[in-house]
Amino acid sequence: MMQGTYTAALGIYSQQQRLDTIANNISNVNTLGFKNSRADFKDALYRQMQRPEDPQTLNLLKGHGTVVSGFVQSFSQGQMMDGTETNFYIEGQGFFAVQNAAGETLYTRDGSFVRDNDGYLVTSGTGYYVLDTNGQRIAFPADVQCSTNGSLFIGESETPYTQLQVVDFPNRQGLEAVSNNMYMVSDASGAPRAAATDIKIHQNTLEGSNVELADEFSRMIRASRIFQLCSRALSTADSMDQTAINSRR
Repeated sequence: MMQGTYTAALGIYSQQQRLDTIANNISNVNTLGFKNSRADFKDALYRQMQRPEDPQTLNLLKGHGTVVSGFVQSFSQGQMMDGTETNFYIEGQGFFAVQNAAGETLYTRDGSFVRDNDGYLVTSGTGYYVLDTNGQRIAFPADVQCSTNGSLFIGESETPYTQLQVVDFPNRQGLEAVSNNMYMVSDASGAPRAAATDIKIHQNTLEGSNVELADEFSRMIRASRIFQLCSRALSTADSMDQTAINSRR
């Protein structure tokens, strides 16, 4: 009987993780550059059992429920939104490189940059410096124009004075999510490399969240119903255990 209790409890825990992921997606529906996630599941360990009539055959498997195997992030494109001259949008797969106060390089899809008091291009809210292809901070004077490959020009000049650093990774799913809608390199993601040549950088434009509320609410309803089913199964298993205990008194 105890196995039924463990299986039901494991189902409740797994669905709670799924609901937490959905809730995080919904809460970030208006977060610029946010990428939604989903919980993936796998079977818990199976145990082999012997057939009573054929003890030599080990082909009976007893399941132990499901567990969350991992969280998969969707890097699909978010909607284009109007912005200002210091805002940028990546059309295609890639990330802006920024430098935090500790000197670490982080990566983000959120191009809602601003000009700080020293005239440098920084992230809004956190003030992280946006980096160019040489890993240097980007000075951003007035009347800066950006080409589709990320080159920055001052006024009518035909010679770029710097270029936005836009990178990609061998395995985007391996990136480590950190605070403020940023990502950090990990062993699983691989080292950053130049983004594909077919990407385009758009100035005066922002990337919105790729969360689809209709899809998230649909997943939330399904997860809630499975959660309720597992709760009833747990109650039933507990009742059966109680009956078995009372019958031995």
